[in-house]
Amino acid sequence: MLIEEIQDVSKIGEELINVEFKTSTADLQGACETICGFLNNKGGKVFIGIKNNGVKVGQMVTDRTRQEISNRIKKFEPPSDIDISYISMEDSKFIIVMTVDAGPHAPYVFDGRPYQRIESTTSIMPQHLYEQLLVERGHLNYSWESFAANNLDRFILDEEEISKTIKHGINIKRIPENAVHDSFNDILLRFELLEKQQLKNAAIVLFSKSIPIEYAQCTIKLSRFDGINVTNNFIDNQQVRGNVFRLLDEASDFIRRHMSIAGFYQPDSFIRLDKPTLPVLAVREALINAICHRDYQTSAAITMAIFDDRLEIWNPGALPKELRIEDLNKFHESKPRNKLIANVFYSRGMIEMWGTGTIKIFEGCREHGIPDPIFSEVSGGVLITFMYEKPMTKVKSANQNVGHLARRQQKIISLLEKSLELTALEIFEQLGESMSERTLRRDLAELRSLGLIDSRGRSINAIWFKVVR
Repeated sequence: MLIEEIQDVSKIGEELINVEFKTSTADLQGACETICGFLNNKGGKVFIGIKNNGVKVGQMVTDRTRQEISNRIKKFEPPSDIDISYISMEDSKFIIVMTVDAGPHAPYVFDGRPYQRIESTTSIMPQHLYEQLLVERGHLNYSWESFAANNLDRFILDEEEISKTIKHGINIKRIPENAVHDSFNDILLRFELLEKQQLKNAAIVLFSKSIPIEYAQCTIKLSRFDGINVTNNFIDNQQVRGNVFRLLDEASDFIRRHMSIAGFYQPDSFIRLDKPTLPVLAVREALINAICHRDYQTSAAITMAIFDDRLEIWNPGALPKELRIEDLNKFHESKPRNKLIANVFYSRGMIEMWGTGTIKIFEGCREHGIPDPIFSEVSGGVLITFMYEKPMTKVKSANQNVGHLARRQQKIISLLEKSLELTALEIFEQLGESMSERTLRRDLAELRSLGLIDSRGRSINAIWFKVVR
């Protein structure tokens, strides 16, 4: 904005309903309240350094001034696109211009309160109007995932994970082949994760390499209880932060470590078949369903609890009003709470047509020969319970069987029985499985805690061996 434009505005004064003057940043709070009112109306400008009568007095601007303005802007919810300009005046002073358009995600609040602009007056918005705008925003499908991720840039994202998504999508023909030539920005735009060069929250949830502390939603709590009640002791208890693909991998790995696998032989066959306690694909579908449909506006974590007789997965966020629990075992219209996140899962081939996910969970349980999953609404969220065909048995000593261990852990025991002694690297190579070194270290540590294996030496040079009693 040129100084001539400021002069024109100051001549007209505050007669304009979308303009307000503030003498200095001493009233920065009031300036932001007015900006909030503009966001909830038709947009406008606040000029700091101009008196009510239009006299330009200017404002000294230091690094502290800029920092104070930045900190106040962080108090807007949903995060807002506010343009700040500093127009140079005489005597090293500036006119500060704060400009906003009508906000697409009204109602907005500043410092926990909503404001409205009526003619040339800013005031607190009445509760009934605030609630009405909330309802309208819900109907427009504006959700937390589509809000701007303030002060975060593309370098926080995992380009390898994004590239993997594109490759999978092309292979299953859900993404056009020419997408392989897309730039990083083009890919983000393709998935609608970028707007005005600003990342959306969905981009952070999907692809962030490290999760900022304010994104508490990107957490899953994993527990293995000793028995059938939450009041029993933990056998294992973890809390994992990460993007959704890491959360899914960690949860899957947790299940493999704590679910028993039964071995059996088909008639007229010497080939041993392994059957896990629960249908793997059905449980994975339930985890993906929790990730795609959870309410990301609440900081509560998705939880997964393994008991001796069942597995439970809970995600925050009730079912849409149009959907009932009894509708979940038949085809129903999907009401995805997080379309951007769900679209990436679809493009990657991890979900099919929306509305069929819960049906696949029911079908998987029936094919596996276990009871139908139980869906219920608990504590403001959706709980799915998988009951086992029969309760799991636990290892109480090293002399008992190891049938409760994950198949990979059983393979580690078998390798050490054959070779007697192996390094972690040798175990890693002989397992021949796609896994991280961290996962292997965790498996080895758990087997040692059970008294089944032990080691001598330190770090990568440690020698592992089976405990003989």
